[in-house]
Amino acid sequence: MDCTREAHRGRACLLISLIVLVWNAASTGRHFLFRDLQGALDLQHPGKTIATEEIAAAAGNRCGGEEKGVLSARQKFLLGKRVDINRASRKEIADLPGISEKVAEAVIETRARIGGFRRPEDLLRVKGIKEKRLKKILPFLLKFPNN
Repeated sequence: MDCTREAHRGRACLLISLIVLVWNAASTGRHFLFRDLQGALDLQHPGKTIATEEIAAAAGNRCGGEEKGVLSARQKFLLGKRVDINRASRKEIADLPGISEKVAEAVIETRARIGGFRRPEDLLRVKGIKEKRLKKILPFLLKFPNN
């Protein structure tokens, strides 16, 4: 009786290991798919930055966002894309974690007033952004011009 129980337990562990292995293989394949699509689109349009929305549309991806093919800031971050705070639209800025539409509008107004952000500390001039929020959004931002 104990041998039968041990055999079932061994099969269960083997099945769980197989599921985890397949899951990891699928995740890795998805990573390489997006990387390969970005490379292919870069070859088709040299010198042009391809938006991750175009990559998602090319892949037929429907994850995230309200619309088909639109990626959230977090999904773009996972794909290795960052937001250029000096060129981003209000919607792109508002998609950053912890940034509301009102703060996004304040970012655009401050950016226009000072002529762009040159260092991360310049974002502290924006009404609604303090140290804690700045630390939260920094990983999602593209490097600043002088860095």
